[in-house]
Amino acid sequence: MKYFLKLLLLLVLPMYTNAVEIHQTTFAYWNKPDVEIYYITPDVINENTKVIFVIHGNSRNAEEYLSAWIPHIKNKNVIVAAPQFNKADFRYFFLLEMAESSGNVNKDESKYINNSISLFFNYIKSKFSLNINTYNMFGHSAGAQFTHRYMLLSKDKRISNAVVANAGWYTFINNAKFPYGIKSSPIIISDEDLRWFMSNKVNLLIGSEDIGSKSVNSSKGAKLQGITRVDRANNYFNSLITSAEDKNYAFRWNYKVLDNIDHDFRKVTPYAANILLRDADYLN
Repeated sequence: MKYFLKLLLLLVLPMYTNAVEIHQTTFAYWNKPDVEIYYITPDVINENTKVIFVIHGNSRNAEEYLSAWIPHIKNKNVIVAAPQFNKADFRYFFLLEMAESSGNVNKDESKYINNSISLFFNYIKSKFSLNINTYNMFGHSAGAQFTHRYMLLSKDKRISNAVVANAGWYTFINNAKFPYGIKSSPIIISDEDLRWFMSNKVNLLIGSEDIGSKSVNSSKGAKLQGITRVDRANNYFNSLITSAEDKNYAFRWNYKVLDNIDHDFRKVTPYAANILLRDADYLN
């Protein structure tokens, strides 16, 4: 009986997945290389349709990331968009092109992409005549690095909820030199920026089995954050608590270790969807 149910699920799910069309558009409205954006729309779009951005990892497989959301958005009034930062043009997208994995800071501000999602959101709002002023974001692995740094270094305060999952390393709110900390950051980070960053709704997720060393930044600054991704996530969250207390900032981040989850975006996506789809209306 269990085998029959499993077989039925395997047959039915692809039918539903294939029925949802993944669209693609090229974003070229800036002074940087074009970015392909994959997106899924509800059957009916209205001015209150919500927007979620999904940020891929270092494999740059935006379409696969987007596909993982399909089972979770049925009958939801939401557009899910996944920009793809190709490696040739955006090698260090997870650092917003402000630095390299080794820690070397990029002095060329024209390369920075700390306004990227803001521009993508404006484009989607205009394209679909939306009347919303906020969006949500999910980033996994390198995408999680992008997401938390974007919130810290972008001046766009329209992110209403974010999920940062299985990041390899972080930019701490401490006196470590950028990009490991915020000292000598190429973008000025004001007290108000930090206050917003701490008080915004963010869920920091880490898989309990994400303890492998493959593709984990081994630079000296990253190693000081911990050995495994689990260690680094725990240390980062505790550091944020300390920083918020020291500065007397409201702190609205949540931290959760996902049992029996490794470094797999497909396994993390259901948790992210449950969090970010809570305020998305059901379609009539």
